[in-house]
Amino acid sequence: MSALGNIASALLPLYGVILLAWAFGSRVPWAAKLFSTILVFGLIPLLVIDKMLAAETRQLMVIPPMMFLVAALMSIPAHRLAKRLGDDFDPKLLSASFSFFNVAFFGVPVSQALFGDVGVSTVICAYIGSALYGDTIGYFLIARTKEGTRKAATKALRVPVVYVIICAIIAKWAGVTMPEGAAPIVSIAGTLVSVLGMAVIGLNLAETSGEDWRPALMARILAIRQASGLVLLATALAAEAAFVGILSPRDRVIVGLVALFPIASNVTLFATLLDTNRKAAAILVALSSLVSLVLVLLVVGMFHSAIPAR
Repeated sequence: MSALGNIASALLPLYGVILLAWAFGSRVPWAAKLFSTILVFGLIPLLVIDKMLAAETRQLMVIPPMMFLVAALMSIPAHRLAKRLGDDFDPKLLSASFSFFNVAFFGVPVSQALFGDVGVSTVICAYIGSALYGDTIGYFLIARTKEGTRKAATKALRVPVVYVIICAIIAKWAGVTMPEGAAPIVSIAGTLVSVLGMAVIGLNLAETSGEDWRPALMARILAIRQASGLVLLATALAAEAAFVGILSPRDRVIVGLVALFPIASNVTLFATLLDTNRKAAAILVALSSLVSLVLVLLVVGMFHSAIPAR
């Protein structure tokens, strides 16, 4: 099967999950919070540990810091746009949406479709950098909308991914590896991460109405975020190639594709757990997921011959 076929077969069922959850979400109003809790406190930490232990040291040295820096710099165009939008959109949600890329739920199936399991390790390294920013500062920004600064900071410290990353780094340095018997469990966990993450989007969309969508505003936000991500990641990769030069061509392709990835579903998970801006977060993530699907398929279709083999 071609690269386009691999990506389409991996992603399209996930969009079907969004539609199913959207259709039946009103019947299970409790499901979004339950799924969010399972993902944030269970499945995502397990996936991060496994892929970090499998990643190469050179990848861990370069990709996470690069993605953290890009995520932090994305707050600049978000801040400028927020000033122009005024009261039309929550600036804290806007900043979190700009800085947090959907590397886990969207990026894992894309990388696996293109490069197999070796591609997943690379994209998880990108997720680590994005998560180190999004699961701390991004979570804090979303929480502060409802909780206030002090309580939001306390809640941000409870998100386990940061501690999991630190423990995984120590374990890798000590030479720890995942037991072979854990492979089937991790494989199932990876699938569930994508499925449940998309389901949370659909479940929250079930609560929206037509007036919540505001297409002109959402299109403006997504266009500026997309352009900003492309410029910043292209600059970061060019700097790495010029001054560091240790990433492989495959690594650079995967990290470059992150610029096309949608807003992280974590933004919806956090908004669900905190019960704040759930509708706006779900709509923004859903629309960016549709745009990203088109962009990824288009770019892979145009440049498939230049993509390194598995």
